Amino acid sequence: MQSPLIRLRVAAGNPTIVERESANIEAAIKRVTDGYQRALSGWWPMADLNSADLFAFVAHRFDEQTVKVTVTGLPVWLHGDSHSLSLAMETLIRQISERFNLAEVDLAATEDEQGCWVEIGWAGSTAAKPALERWLTQPLPSLGGMRVRDVLDHHAGSDIGQEHRSGHSWLRLPMRKGIEQHYQAKVILPTRPEFYDMALLDAARDIGEKGRQPLRSLTFIVFDTETTGLQPSQGDRMVQIGAVRIVNGRILSGESFNRIINPGRQIPVESIKFHGITDDMVKDKPPLGVVLPQFKAFAADAVLVAHNAAFDLKFLRMHEREFGVTFDNPVLDTMMLSNYLDGPETGHSLDAICDRLGISITDRHTALGDAIVTAAVLMNQIDALESRGITTLEQVIKELDMNMVLHERQRAF
Repeated sequence: MQSPLIRLRVAAGNPTIVERESANIEAAIKRVTDGYQRALSGWWPMADLNSADLFAFVAHRFDEQTVKVTVTGLPVWLHGDSHSLSLAMETLIRQISERFNLAEVDLAATEDEQGCWVEIGWAGSTAAKPALERWLTQPLPSLGGMRVRDVLDHHAGSDIGQEHRSGHSWLRLPMRKGIEQHYQAKVILPTRPEFYDMALLDAARDIGEKGRQPLRSLTFIVFDTETTGLQPSQGDRMVQIGAVRIVNGRILSGESFNRIINPGRQIPVESIKFHGITDDMVKDKPPLGVVLPQFKAFAADAVLVAHNAAFDLKFLRMHEREFGVTFDNPVLDTMMLSNYLDGPETGHSLDAICDRLGISITDRHTALGDAIVTAAVLMNQIDALESRGITTLEQVIKELDMNMVLHERQRAF
């Protein structure tokens, strides 16, 4: 740079020389800038990221007074740099919310055999393309002036797509899949006994207006428990409750309930094989008398959903009087729904259903992990029910009633 500057000073009155040397300086600055950008994009550490953790970090960067960021859907393992991704996503969300005057934005991750995507969603069917180029060229000062496009190019490219589904617009950012093996090896463990308890439907038979509302408009609390064993009447107790909320057809994975419980008794080795919760892990945790009212407050009057729900509800309801709570919510059982939708001859374990539906299972045999997967199963089952013209809770209960009567008759033979 020194020589061109000297020549400029010497030939200040010669326009031809000034123009030539100015072009040389401009080219040199561009080479330095390009080199700096390459250096920045070349050394970033890349690691596998759980989308739920990444999204939670992004959501915490927003004040709900300006825009509420809601984490939805199932978690996906991504491969990238969490710091740069979170900054790029924050910038995009701020640009989108400002452009369309939004008070709420959703974050989700999806995957298939071809790849995976981070998705930013908002209500309506507005087109993002007219403003997309400006969003991608937004600078990120914390990254030395790199742009949103630079971050996306570093990960899986900035070939962003947009989809419209279920009343929402989704901006889809391509990502790299996690390259480490995070999914647990499929260990064949004995399943819980299946309880087809028709009494589960009692609380939902006379629920008035709620029963006539569309299924997708209802609030569901999908939950699961882990226990010391399979015999609540013989002293077995819960060691974990996990739950996730579904609102307006969206799995709000960022609004979850996850508590480990001190059962007040030793946890058998045979049970630890299933859930991995040990005596050391529960010794400083609250007892059921603290956790059960917390879970009731989380569930409120929503429709409770579980897989093989009679098992989990037995553990909840046997302590209602002791701790002053009542679980009289309407209840749906995804196992009973599977029996109705797919027929009694197919497998109805959670693993079998997920295999049929192509749902990836992570954190199997943890209460929250199983609850989130069960929520995904429920959403698929609602799709199937709607395809049969069954759109309300009242209709579902009527169909399950008849199906369970047939099921019990078949078992009797």
